[in-house]
Amino acid sequence: MSTQLDDGPSFDLDITAPSARSSVDISTFRVGRHGGPDEADLAFRERLYGLIGAIVVAGGHVEAAMKRLILLLRDEQGGFSLVDKTWSDLHKLLVAQSRRSIPQASALAEILEWGEASELKRRRDDAVHASWWNWDGVGVMRSRFFRRQDGANIVCTIEDLDEDARLLFA
Repeated sequence: MSTQLDDGPSFDLDITAPSARSSVDISTFRVGRHGGPDEADLAFRERLYGLIGAIVVAGGHVEAAMKRLILLLRDEQGGFSLVDKTWSDLHKLLVAQSRRSIPQASALAEILEWGEASELKRRRDDAVHASWWNWDGVGVMRSRFFRRQDGANIVCTIEDLDEDARLLFA
């Protein structure tokens, strides 16, 4: 397929749609530059992958902190195997802890509210659970596959990814 972005560059793309499906949408396509990646693609990938990696590392730090905090608030002496839960389940456990009559409750509730307002889970999930369009010139685009929903394309900027990593590390 040949395409031109609005007032932007033109591209020759190879699009593969799954043949086993009777209908497809853009989120099910596999897209690549015709002829393979060029030098600009490789430079873009290096920057993109660095930011995605920062988001993944920061998300891992958040999950580990959630687990440590639950163990601390429960006064558990065991390790992470006692809190081997998803992000959503860890969040629910922390919300329950924030409603207890403990000295840390109000600070914990405030941090949880900040995390929700900052959409930390969405930011992490949108990076981790996506198929990234990894060639230069089309912006920062990914196909996201939500649980029990149709896929969607998400378009953002490099600066948005920087902000995602910054907030997750915070």
